[in-house]
Amino acid sequence: MTEAVHSHPFNHDEESREVVRRMRAIEAEFAANGLTTHLTDARAGLDLSAVLSPSGTREAEIWVDENGRVEVRYWSPPGASAAQITATALRALRAITNAVPDPAPAGSPALPGRDVSHDRIITNERGRGGADARR
Repeated sequence: MTEAVHSHPFNHDEESREVVRRMRAIEAEFAANGLTTHLTDARAGLDLSAVLSPSGTREAEIWVDENGRVEVRYWSPPGASAAQITATALRALRAITNAVPDPAPAGSPALPGRDVSHDRIITNERGRGGADARR
C-alpha cells in the first residue's frame, strides 16, 4: 500500500520538486519489491518508511529522509544467540558499506603494518561525518 504525500504550498521551487521526484522514485522501487510504503511531508522535510511484513514474522523496516539518511531496522529471531545476531548485523553493515572485515577484534591494538590513520567511519548520513569521518 502506498499513501499519497501532500507538499507544503511554499515548497515548489525546482530543487524541492527534484527532492519529491527522487523520494517518490525510491518509494516506487520499494513498493515494486513488495514493501508497504508511507511518504510523509513533515516540517523538517520528506520521510519515507517502507515495511516488509512477511506472514507470521515481525516486520523489517527501512526509513529514508530527503537528506540521504537511511536506517534499516529488523527483529532478530527469538532465541538467536549473540553470535547469530552479531553475524547478521555485520553482514548487513558490510553489504551496505562494502566494508572489508577488520581482522583486529574490537579494543585490540592495530595489527603490525596496518596504517590506522586511514581508517574511516562509513555512514549514509550526509553532513554528519559521512564517508570521510575519521575514527
